[in-house]
Amino acid sequence: MTLRERFEEYRRRIKFSDLDLASRAMAVLWLDLFRERVIRNCFPRAGSKSLLREVGAVIDSTFLEGYILARAAYGDGTEAVIYTDPNRPGSVEWGVERLRLMYEEEVIPEAPFAGEPLGVESLAESLVREIAYGPSLVMLEERELLKVHLVYALWAGYRLAGFERKLSGR
Repeated sequence: MTLRERFEEYRRRIKFSDLDLASRAMAVLWLDLFRERVIRNCFPRAGSKSLLREVGAVIDSTFLEGYILARAAYGDGTEAVIYTDPNRPGSVEWGVERLRLMYEEEVIPEAPFAGEPLGVESLAESLVREIAYGPSLVMLEERELLKVHLVYALWAGYRLAGFERKLSGR
């Protein structure tokens, strides 16, 4: 099975709700900050709330696709990764704090997907192209600028899966 085929299969089966509670919390925190930054940089004078919601939804889905891409690249399967226990006091908070520290300590390479398993970089580029030139963004003049931000949203989702792998001891 090729990476693209595995990615498509995982895409059908992995949902945001499958993420560990700490991963979901970290994703929401990261996405809130990132969406604000993208809106400020790409659409500083946009008055359309629906446009901003659409762009936000594209960013959110791109982040999740990055997460799914990492799971497919490393063959982690589609079952949920659980590394925190909400019934154990402090477990989820510990998970969120560890993820936050991992994101803060992350060194972003010049080419985000360079050095990853074979095919990941080209599939990532393809995914970003599909999203940027897809129907939801076709009318945007800022599409090329937004495309740069989508690469980093995809990378952040990809890294979240890697951080989960570290925290769960895989």
